[in-house]
Amino acid sequence: MSKDFIYFFGTTGNKDIFFKKIRQVGGLYFSVDDTNIIIDPGVNTFYKYINTYEDKIDGIILSHIHIDHSNDLNIFVELMTNGGEEKQGTLLLSNQAIEERVLQPYVMDFPKYVNVINPNTDYKIKNIQITSSIEHRHGVENYGFKIKTKNHIIGLVTDTAYFQELLESYKGCEILIINVPYYIQDKPKPKHLDISNVEEFIKNIKPKKVVLTHFNCNILESNPDIIAENLSNKYDIEVISAKDDMILEL
Repeated sequence: MSKDFIYFFGTTGNKDIFFKKIRQVGGLYFSVDDTNIIIDPGVNTFYKYINTYEDKIDGIILSHIHIDHSNDLNIFVELMTNGGEEKQGTLLLSNQAIEERVLQPYVMDFPKYVNVINPNTDYKIKNIQITSSIEHRHGVENYGFKIKTKNHIIGLVTDTAYFQELLESYKGCEILIINVPYYIQDKPKPKHLDISNVEEFIKNIKPKKVVLTHFNCNILESNPDIIAENLSNKYDIEVISAKDDMILEL
């Protein structure tokens, strides 16, 4: 395994897909530049992490409060801080997550740093710089992130409807990880991206690599592997359809 990698705990946020055991829910684990960050710890993330890794966690990032992103948040705060015995690590989350007690009040003081996300703002977790995006349009307070490491700039485009101003937040990213539940959007008031929106990111950001994830039935029925291959050929870049427990080496 590469020293620097991103691990995908799961690749869906759709309840039906998860309940039928077609794909798993879960967030991401960044282990880059001697910095370990858990992002959007949804259902089952904690169990999979403790059975796979023994690394010290330096930070936790929560993009928004939906349960497929936040279910295991509090137990990860406990793990990062040894149950509150060691005041260490950084927690980055929305004000809504605090106000609606997605973050339980009893763990609020456990981390060394608790940063409330504001749009277009720089943060740091150990050796990694993180810049929040413009607020996404998803029905709850939600942000994506530009993650700057020693050798890479990685964009994490979390759940959102598409709007033109979104692109500005991800300029300069050489790797884009995009939550894309739809092949073709079928909602009158969308809260998620589809493949035509992904193409806008590719054309405007011009990344070297794109990873598609967070699928629902709409895109799975259209075969995301074939979609990724077609996008790779069309734009002459590497496009990957993420799999549960996939390790992306950096």
